This record gives sequence, structure tokens and C-alpha cells, in this order.
Amino acid sequence: MVRAMIGLEIHVQLTEAGTKLFCNCRSDYRGLEANENVCPVCLGLPGALPVPSRRAIVLALAVSKALDCKAPEYMVFTRKHYFYPDLPKNYQITQYEKVGGAPVCEGGVLTYIDTDDWELKRLRIRRINLEEDPGRTIYPEGDITRSEKALVDYNRSGVPLLEIVTEPDIRTPREARSAIEYLLLVLEYIGATNPRLEGAFRVDANISVEGGERVEVKNIGSVVDVEKALRYELLRQESIVKGGGRVRRETRHWDSVRGVTKPLRYKETEEEYLYFPDPDLPPIKLTRDMMAEASKLASTLPVGVFNDIARLGVPRDIAWSIVSVRYASQLFMESVKLGGSPQILARIIGIDYKGELREKGLDPYDASNWPPPTILKELSILVEKGEYTYDTIKGIVIPALAENPGASLEQVLPEKAVDVSSVVEQVLREESKAVEDYKSGNKKALNYLIGSVIRRIGKKAVDPRAIREELLKRLES
Repeated sequence: MVRAMIGLEIHVQLTEAGTKLFCNCRSDYRGLEANENVCPVCLGLPGALPVPSRRAIVLALAVSKALDCKAPEYMVFTRKHYFYPDLPKNYQITQYEKVGGAPVCEGGVLTYIDTDDWELKRLRIRRINLEEDPGRTIYPEGDITRSEKALVDYNRSGVPLLEIVTEPDIRTPREARSAIEYLLLVLEYIGATNPRLEGAFRVDANISVEGGERVEVKNIGSVVDVEKALRYELLRQESIVKGGGRVRRETRHWDSVRGVTKPLRYKETEEEYLYFPDPDLPPIKLTRDMMAEASKLASTLPVGVFNDIARLGVPRDIAWSIVSVRYASQLFMESVKLGGSPQILARIIGIDYKGELREKGLDPYDASNWPPPTILKELSILVEKGEYTYDTIKGIVIPALAENPGASLEQVLPEKAVDVSSVVEQVLREESKAVEDYKSGNKKALNYLIGSVIRRIGKKAVDPRAIREELLKRLES
């Protein structure tokens, strides 16, 4: 197989910044009418001057801290010139480490968990730029390759955007997907972004194989498509090299419908962008207060929470299931601190309650869909003490809580079945064939009889072990 080198440019909106980067328009523009979330600054009207958002800068610094990057003493914004309909000023305010500019940070490393083999892997970070997002171009006839016209919506123009540029350390499309998934989780833990919002992140992937130039695949909109696009592009470049050709440097577009990359344009050089420091924005000193605030935001990260949960004896796959939903991890740790059983809580939160929400079509990332930690703690104690079986909690209580997360324990705990023996006697009379099958040596018939007893008891809480013991005693006598 031809050796590949993959580097990523991950563009993540700071959706939680509250405002755009240089004005007071909303950072979350979704659900608004086209061109409603705009002002003279983000439309680039003459005489309008940008004012940097402190919140966006602090969030960017928090990401820098989380990735062990080096922040400069002063941050310098730069103009990047190119002409496209979604760029109202005909330049983008960004950052560039040359021509006197300074990004929010340089260097650093993303240490992420690869859940395929549970190994820690490292991806070097070249730099992180804080910049403004351009507007959105809409192609009524499908996409850029098929549509004869384009519409522009400037609601997104000016939203704070992080461009996270990695070194070409990635070797496979699967590695690229794992790294991006973990990076997005880091930003969510910091409180910088909600990666599930439409358009919250986009990926440009640079890929090259031995014997070819670097090709950039632009505007990949999901982690699944990152893996698909890189797989396709890797095979395309391999076939060219193996056929005696040479891969040329270009920019390609990912067609997610057809599952192919298509030529978009030849790759621009840096000189074509005419970078220079923005004269309207003086260098911004990164103060101690800003750094302290950023450090606090970056103090709790997914890998640390994962290790904390695993140290409590929780299997790593369940621990990761909990960590992958930020609120679920907070709920788990709070419930444990209140005195709940870590192993039982892990099953409830990481497997069954989360699965119940998905089955009902409810969002597990929405905190309002989860019960309070006091309820979860009490459920784990009831199971631990043997007052209720886990099967009862899973089969009756969890579905009830998913329907009404604010319910009290009294409302969701089932009544206990008191007289099991009478129900067992009734089943043995009515299920004579299953009784004969068991006596004839068919041990599976016992499970059928247990199920029959449970069905007759209904939604009352009962321990299947007690039913089994009672049945065996009767059958053997």
C-alpha cells in the first residue's frame, strides 16, 4: 500500500461565544430568516469598525490550553484577501503567523483515545487561528458542481471560528475520524461549541501519497464524511501513482451524495491572499485574567474524566459511553459523590438510560431529559441492597423516568409482588406441558415457566431468582 500523509484543517464555530467575533450579532443564527442576523460591521459597510469579542478570545485560549499550545504575548489579526460572494468585505479577518501577524497559539498536541484499540495517540498541532466565518452560499439546484445560480445568506458572516491546523501525522482515514471526534468532544467540554448544530464545524483535509503533490479536499461537513472522503481520495491518488502518473496539487470538492471528490480549482499559494495585519485592529495583549479564565475552562477534559471513571472499576467501553455525553459524565460523578454505586450507576447511565432515550427518539445531550443525581443514586442503592433487582429497574423504572425525568421515586418504583408462591402454583397447574418437558430433561422449559410467572405478576417488582427457587422446589417435590 502506498504510504499516505494526512493533515487536517478543522474549522469549528464558537457557537457558545454569544456574539459574533467583531460585533454584537448572535453567534447562533440558526432558525432565523436569511440575512436577519446582520449589522454594518459583519456586512462590511463603509465606516463600520470591528471590536473584538473578549469571550471569543478566552474560549480560543481555553482550546489552546487544552491542546498544550504556546500562546503569544500579543495576538494580531490579519486580513486575508480573496473575492467570493459570501465574503462581504472581500477580505477575511483571520490570523497568520507571517507578515507581522500572530495566531492565538502555535505548537501543541492533541492526545486522544482511539477506541478501536484503546490506545492514546498523539496528533501535533501546528497552530490555531481565531477568525471570522464567511457567509453561507446556497446552491438551489443541489451543489456547487450542478447549480447554475447561488444565493448568499450573511447570518453566519462574522461568527467566531477556530481554524485548528494539524501536522500531517495521520496515516489512515479512520485515524482522522477518531482524532476529529475527540477534538470536538474537547471543545464541547470546554463550553466552546455544540458540535451537533448544523454547520458547527467543517473539515478541509490535506492528503498526499508518495510520488504525488498535496491535494486539499474542502468543506467536509461530518466526521463520517471525513472518513469516506479520505478513503476515496486515497484510492484515487494510489491508482494514479500505480499507473505511472503524478498527482497534481489542487483543491477538490467532496460530493457526499455520490461519494466522490471532484476538481474545484488549482491550489492557491499564500502570496495570492495578500496577507497583512489589519489596520483597524491593534495587537491584543493576552492578560493574566484572560489566561486564568481560559485555564479554568480547560481544567476538565474528556480523557481525564474517562480515567477517573475507569479507576472506579467501570469497564472502559461503558466509561467511554458516559464520557461521550458531557452531561451524562457530570451526572455520573455527582451521583457517585452522593454515595451511589459506581458500577450500577455506570450501567444505568452509560447503557440503559442512554439507550432508552435513543429508543424513544429523545436527545441524550439535552440535560432536561435526564433525572437528577439524587434519584440515580437512590436507584443504585436499592439494587445494591437487593431491595429491587436490576432487571426491575431496567424494565420498569428507567422507561418511566425517560417519560418523566422529574418524577419522584415513589412515582416510578413498582409495587413489590408479595405472594409469589400462589402465582407459581397457578402457572404449574396451567402449564402442564412445560412441566412435563422439564421433567423429561428439557431444562429450557424452566425459563419458560419463569417467564410465565413474571408475566402474570405484571408490573410489580419481583426477583427472578426467587421465582426460580420456588419453581425448582415445587418441581422437585
